[in-house]
Amino acid sequence: MFSKLDSVLQLVRQWQLSSPQDQGLYTPQWSGAECVVRVDNLSAHSISLGQIDLFDGQLPKGAKFHGEGFQMLAQNYGSADNITAIGRCPDAGEYRLSEDADHFTAYNQLLIESEGHYTLLGFSSSHRFSGYFKVYPSGRLVIGIDSDTLAIPARHYLVSESLFVACGESREAVLEQFAKAIEQHHPRLNWPSKPNGWCSWYHYYADVSAEDIEENLQQLISPHDHLDYLLIDDGYQEFMGDWLYPSDRFSGGVESLCKRIREQGKEPAIWVAPFIAQAESRLFQQHPDWFVKGQDGQPLAAEEVTYGGWRCTPWYVLDTTQEQVNQYLHQVFSHMYHHWGVKYFKLDAIYWGTLAKGYRADQNKTRIEAYRMGMEAINNACNGDAYILGCNAPMWPSLGLVHGMRIADDVERNIGRFKQIAKETFFRNWQDMRLWHNDPDCVTLNNIDNQQTNEAAYNWHRVSLLASSGLVFSGDRLIELDAAQAEVLNVLQKNQADAARFADFGLQHAKQYQDDLLIRQYWFNWDEHNSLEITLNVDAQWQVLWADSQFTSEFTANGLTICLAPNSAVVFEKKA
Repeated sequence: MFSKLDSVLQLVRQWQLSSPQDQGLYTPQWSGAECVVRVDNLSAHSISLGQIDLFDGQLPKGAKFHGEGFQMLAQNYGSADNITAIGRCPDAGEYRLSEDADHFTAYNQLLIESEGHYTLLGFSSSHRFSGYFKVYPSGRLVIGIDSDTLAIPARHYLVSESLFVACGESREAVLEQFAKAIEQHHPRLNWPSKPNGWCSWYHYYADVSAEDIEENLQQLISPHDHLDYLLIDDGYQEFMGDWLYPSDRFSGGVESLCKRIREQGKEPAIWVAPFIAQAESRLFQQHPDWFVKGQDGQPLAAEEVTYGGWRCTPWYVLDTTQEQVNQYLHQVFSHMYHHWGVKYFKLDAIYWGTLAKGYRADQNKTRIEAYRMGMEAINNACNGDAYILGCNAPMWPSLGLVHGMRIADDVERNIGRFKQIAKETFFRNWQDMRLWHNDPDCVTLNNIDNQQTNEAAYNWHRVSLLASSGLVFSGDRLIELDAAQAEVLNVLQKNQADAARFADFGLQHAKQYQDDLLIRQYWFNWDEHNSLEITLNVDAQWQVLWADSQFTSEFTANGLTICLAPNSAVVFEKKA
């Protein structure tokens, strides 16, 4: 059914919905494999349409698909009647972005596999709206945009985001076409190379101190001099929202610490959650009018309409349709950039900048536009010369606004989370170096008091990170790394290969290329209980780079037979 582009385009055109009676006119405008729909308000009064269904069709029987999420922690995979969440936080779960009583909602992209062919339906732009795909157990597929609370004035119109269609026998080729279409609408922010460094969060969490930063700075000078950035994560600030006011653990100030880092030949990096504030903050106390409002006209606590946040809640969300708010953001980031010397910003919790079900001062702006205005204010404050990493971000609304993007959950030292992060990352490997630099989160190789696992789990972690070719930031206390762990970190940091390419949704086997040459092959056993035996067609040029202690291999008449224990991974590297 989905095999040739012409037939797929013809089919999707047949899915176009008729205009609603007495309300509007829907006019599809196709250009090659892309379509926008003009929605005219023909009435004599303004109308708010909210979710606008534009296409209504049917998935092929037995089709499998991968659906993107609106925010970082959401992805899904399966069939129309059996859908599995890949991450911990589906959009329809704690985030409450959709009410999926009788259907499932994906956002941004739906990649469909049927009878060995792949069809991609994806929104190649996200300037004002988010695009959605509603999948029903029967296989019914509804495609549309969320126009938010936007009102279309009488005799006016809006234009949807661009829907892109592609198909082919190669999963990777179809995704590459999609990336090129996105590039036309949202050119990627370029950076000379992928940054690397050390991050304070995954050993110290919010209890980090200036002394902890100083200790790890000394380790970055030697022996880990190959790492460039020192990222001071959450915990340096007194309150969420008061980013220029340090906590008692940074009594000497953050500016002087950043100066010290630069003097030692390293680059300071800083964590900021720019769009949120807690009630105790100076920002909220002095400027409650700067925040998104609820129906009662008071600042809206995020937890009333979505996931409330992971600490120091309730969170309140800045209204970036207000000029004063964006001036404030410009002031904060300009100060950090010019006075602290920070040229790497990890922007966390930025999903909340798209807070739905609230009221902003400029009702002619959608929540996507509001978010993009805030992000542009931050970038402009740094003269466009600072590296911007998005984290806990709205995925497609961030296109063209970040250099790097966290694409997976927070790392924890256990096999369950390592596997979850690997799966989240592998489904998004295609985005690396096309939409942004992928960040699969930090490298953790050592146990801590409340997170302890085994050698096989850490092997899975290092193998999957190598396959991602993403940003490399150590999350361990550097002084505690032994020589073997330091060498793992070194190999990951020096990796210049493309992100590994998986042939299908099974994610069992991947190939990795560098300068168009195949240099590594990966095999993963996702089963929790059963070993996996495979006979490989590889010659003596290939050698094991990393495997766990349970891995076995034997040359037979048919080739090299390998055995992977449950929850096990191996990477083979071609000899130089």
